[in-house]
Amino acid sequence: MRRKNSYKFADKKHSKRGKISLSLALLSLLAAIAMVALSIQNAGNASVYIGSAGLLALILTVVSFVIGISSLLEDSYKLFPVLGSICSGLMLAGWVTVYVLGFYV
Repeated sequence: MRRKNSYKFADKKHSKRGKISLSLALLSLLAAIAMVALSIQNAGNASVYIGSAGLLALILTVVSFVIGISSLLEDSYKLFPVLGSICSGLMLAGWVTVYVLGFYV
């Protein structure tokens, strides 16, 4: 039941794709933390499975970034699309840095 004095001045809602983008970026962050912890636990000698999981997390981050950017075009509140785009953009930069350093170090 709606309150008598409640007003809604805009027909906007929070973007579902923005929420998905943010949650995928956070999932990628958790995967990165887990992979770093496993690598430290194995004294830097992580298995091929950890590397494969890192590659999948990089792909997940790219998908999250694309969803976040496309959700910015929706007519909705921009909180989740902006947070999702920024978080996935930072994660993408982090993953690319890890892979580039992995080739040179």
